[in-house]
Formats: sequence, C-alpha cells, structure tokens
Amino acid sequence: MEGTAISSVDLLVEIIKEHSPKDIWQGSPLLGYRHLGNTNRGEIGEEFIRRYLTAAGIEVSGKGNRTSLTDMLIGRHRFEIKTASLGANSTFQFNHIRMDRRYECLLCLGICPHEIVFNAWRKGDVAEEKADCLVRMAEGQSVTYKLTKKLSDMKPISSLQRLLFTDWGIEGEAAT
Repeated sequence: MEGTAISSVDLLVEIIKEHSPKDIWQGSPLLGYRHLGNTNRGEIGEEFIRRYLTAAGIEVSGKGNRTSLTDMLIGRHRFEIKTASLGANSTFQFNHIRMDRRYECLLCLGICPHEIVFNAWRKGDVAEEKADCLVRMAEGQSVTYKLTKKLSDMKPISSLQRLLFTDWGIEGEAAT
C-alpha cells in the first residue's frame, strides 16, 4: 500500500505545531526578557523597581544579592522582590520565596508581553497563605516556595506608588 510521501521531519514539525500553545510573546518589545536566565530576570526586576520608584521620588536603598537578608528598603520598609513572566496559561510563577528572610513585604513583579503588573502582600499574610497557596520548590524541603498568580490577580504597575502610600505610608513626589 502506497501513500503520499511525506518527510518525517516535516510530519514531526506539523505535530509539534498542533501541540504547541500560541506564542503570546511574539512581537513583544519585552521578548528579550524571556531569553534571560532566572538570576538575570530577578536582578532586572529589582533594578526596575529601584529605578521606577526613584523616578517617582520614593526613597529606595540597598541592593540585595543572593545572600542578603532582604532585597531592598523602600522608605524604611524591607521588601523582597520576585519577578516572573507571563506564561501561555495567563499565570505567573514566582519562585524561591523564602520565609526565613528578613522582609516585611513580598512584592511580585509580573512581566507581560505588553505591560508590567505587580501585587504585594505582607510577609505574615504570605505565611498564612492569604496571598494564595505556597508550594514547596522541591519535595522534602521546606525552605523555598513558589507562588502561582493569575494575571487577573495582579495590578497595573502605575498603581504601585498609591499602594506604597496607602498600605505602607511611603510617600513620593506624586503619591498624594
């Protein structure tokens, strides 16, 4: 029995396309972010928050590293910054959340193809899973967790300054 000849590679490419999610990042000005390693992504997220708030006249100090007890001081409050990019299922996965670090607030920065979003929770609320369910990063360990958030749970970055003022009393040039 003879059929139409098809290249095995072409056949596999066709099947892969059928099983691949739509690439939401195609044509995005932020596509380069997706090509970076996780450490670089985190550093970029922290630097973005630092520069964004400084430009708004908000006092930001400290430059955390992997062994720092906190990522940065915003006003006089200690913040842990986690950064993730939007996945095809419209969720972010914020990794390596640690409850043994000395911070008051977890600020999660979400990078989307055409916008930047965030949300923030007090450390106690994160520990009590009011931010959502924490999942251990690896079976059998209890040091680092991941937090998955839907895009609909996040806020536009333009409202960060207002949140810092209303929830933390941190003022900038245009906070009021």
